Amino acid sequence: MGQPWRVTTIEEPLILRVLPGYEPKPGPSPHRFGRHRLRLVEDRPDRPPADDVTPALCNRLWHLINQVLEAIDGRRPLGQLRPHFTATALSSIETRAKGRTTQTRSRLRSLHARQPTDGVVEACGVAEIDYRRRAVAARFEVREPLRCSVFRVL
Repeated sequence: MGQPWRVTTIEEPLILRVLPGYEPKPGPSPHRFGRHRLRLVEDRPDRPPADDVTPALCNRLWHLINQVLEAIDGRRPLGQLRPHFTATALSSIETRAKGRTTQTRSRLRSLHARQPTDGVVEACGVAEIDYRRRAVAARFEVREPLRCSVFRVL
């Protein structure tokens, strides 16, 4: 068994310099902060709770995201998704479809959807792509037809 290190000669001398100290000096702080008083505020700001999405809309989102996974796999033409996606969302799907290395079937494993404001639904889920679990996130505008403005596979 050989040595894990080897002795070499250095032609130029090795110079080590001491780093300047970075710890504060003991004693009072050079910054003078006034005394702050904290007070307990019991009333929370009114924020509307995130509304649950209806099962029918959640079903539509599930099918639409499955269609995206089919397009990423190359089993569905991207042109079929055009009415439901903005140009930026469609380009991210197209980029993801170009980077495929294997021809395995992708599946959506779970989907969670919330409606933060009226007319907007945000969805996240887990998809199995190339035998790996990937996070999927999307933002939809609720109108006819349902339109996706952001789609990401993370």
